[in-house]
Amino acid sequence: MSTDCRLPESGAEEPDPRVFGDPRVVAACFEDLPACVFVFEGPDHVLAAVNRAARALLDPARPVIGLSYREALPEVAGQRLAEQLDAAYTSGRPVSGREWRVLLDADGDGRLRELYLDFTVVPTRPGDGAVRGVVVHAMDVTDVVAARRAAEARATAFEQRYQAAVDGVMALQRSLLPERLPVLPGVRMTARYLVADREQGAGGDWFDAVPLGDGRVGLAVGDVVGSGTRASAVMGQLRAVLMELFLDGAELPEVLARLDRFVARVPGAVASTVCLAILDPADGRLDYACSGHPPPLVLAADGRVRYLPVGPGGPLGVGATTTAPVQTARLNAGDLVLLYTDGLVQRPDRTLREGLDQLRIVADDVWTHGTPPMMAAEPPDRACELTVERMTRDGHTDDVTLLAVQHTGTRPPPFKADLPAFPGALAPLRARLDDWLTSLGGSDDDVLAVRFAVLEAVSNVIDHAYPDDAGPVRVEGVLDAVGRICMTVADTGRWAVPPTHPGIRGRGLALIRGFMDTVEIDDSTTGTTVLMDRSLSRLPAVGPDGAGPRAAVAAGEKDFRVEIVEAGRPQVVVHGPVDLCTVTELHRRLQEAGRGGALPLIIDLGGVNHLASAGVQLLYQLAEQMAADGRRLQLIAPAGTAAHQILALTALNQLTDIAESLESL
Repeated sequence: MSTDCRLPESGAEEPDPRVFGDPRVVAACFEDLPACVFVFEGPDHVLAAVNRAARALLDPARPVIGLSYREALPEVAGQRLAEQLDAAYTSGRPVSGREWRVLLDADGDGRLRELYLDFTVVPTRPGDGAVRGVVVHAMDVTDVVAARRAAEARATAFEQRYQAAVDGVMALQRSLLPERLPVLPGVRMTARYLVADREQGAGGDWFDAVPLGDGRVGLAVGDVVGSGTRASAVMGQLRAVLMELFLDGAELPEVLARLDRFVARVPGAVASTVCLAILDPADGRLDYACSGHPPPLVLAADGRVRYLPVGPGGPLGVGATTTAPVQTARLNAGDLVLLYTDGLVQRPDRTLREGLDQLRIVADDVWTHGTPPMMAAEPPDRACELTVERMTRDGHTDDVTLLAVQHTGTRPPPFKADLPAFPGALAPLRARLDDWLTSLGGSDDDVLAVRFAVLEAVSNVIDHAYPDDAGPVRVEGVLDAVGRICMTVADTGRWAVPPTHPGIRGRGLALIRGFMDTVEIDDSTTGTTVLMDRSLSRLPAVGPDGAGPRAAVAAGEKDFRVEIVEAGRPQVVVHGPVDLCTVTELHRRLQEAGRGGALPLIIDLGGVNHLASAGVQLLYQLAEQMAADGRRLQLIAPAGTAAHQILALTALNQLTDIAESLESL
């Protein structure tokens, strides 16, 4: 069946533009409109006509005329587009949407393509005035959205995320919500918090994930009545008490009872709601209870989506209500559970039941459909981001919180590498270490910190342990039950005591201590072992434009390169790792650019993904040489980069000018 709605041309006269209302002129204009136009008839929204732009948006060979909306475009089920047609048809009023992300099978090959559309749905009324159908006017704004997001990415996060009216409340909210979520064996999790769509709307929503020390993790999502600073302050008290109860080893019935008694004594806390759970990754057991709170939603690995049953239980601190019973569910490997506040599902124009039904439909579509990049993302990240995005498309008058937790069913293998202590071994070790660290799911900061500490410890072995020959070095690592990564670097050489006044050398151990939580050194006549640990974590997305977790940047020796920009003062742009293997080449290129010290230098370190102490030593040497000539070395190291983190732990700012960009120097 053809999608072409144009009038037949055989035997027809040319349209006369002078004749007002000539149907051939109208059809030609309809066909040439730059916007996509879809004409639907009846309550089932049967497609009656589409213009050229609409056919280009779809597969031109795709049969749509005469089919209902759901038959013609089955892939958009769950994306809330059909509801907009229904709303315009039943209300008789136009409905519009801006920058909706829509997944379409545009090429007819079963693969979904991501588009962003601005649209308006207008009811049509023939002669009798009754609504007969609707017309959809849509513009593909995918390129516009991509360009704006690229521009926003270049802007500072502060400028994008905050509006002046909510700065104070959001700052308080951020300080009271968890800054990080733990990374634990057998569990992947992420969280999303959105402030309400009203001024000073941030308030009482909260979430938490607490390692219990035995491999299990305590989970919580709660909601304090009210908004503003008072609700935020009450929320902070409840979260602190709950964390203490979890850490004390209390089981859920005791946690609920003690939390209920505490709430009854805190002004402003009465009638707070909460969903608590304890997940055991060893067998997938999930103990949970909901006090006046919506039920958890499970997205099963086999594609099924179901709400967990909840027993009767009223809000906290209300003595007349029944205490919520603790129930048990079993999560299979790959299953994901969503804990959320009622702001995700409740709206003034729909009941809670309708909101829960909508959440189940949206989550089902998010879980089972998506573009290849979407489906390749971590399941908790995908489920959290897209579910919140789609559920809040029509606004949200209350705070929205969603905690997504997946039982992976697997535990990460330990890391082990035996290698010779010579510089050429650093690159393959770095590659293996990056793969392992990234697979654990920690933040970029964690990956950069652990990578630096391990490679610096190995570099120390190369420099000092074996003066006569390249002996062996062993690197081992494991992620323990409380989310702490424990690394050891061991050799069979001799221990070199750091100098009392290191000058520009001997800073490696100090830098290692700056990046790891604890560092211990065990030296003996048979060798030296450096033991290091750091708690891994992920950043939740808090705020109206919260960024999701990012993939860590890998470092490889093959990525090292130096570019010299000759524009006034020489600018040297460095990419990749700066360590024992690359520092000599960097020194040569810097000497070349600065004409052996005759010219001032600007060194751009924004592209450096690993700055070892050998690189720090080189920068000190250059800075002291230039200071002796009455000049200062100028460095570019934007906040958040690997180089910025290293420079922040040194005193190089006393000898150099460190800037965010070339323009700020």
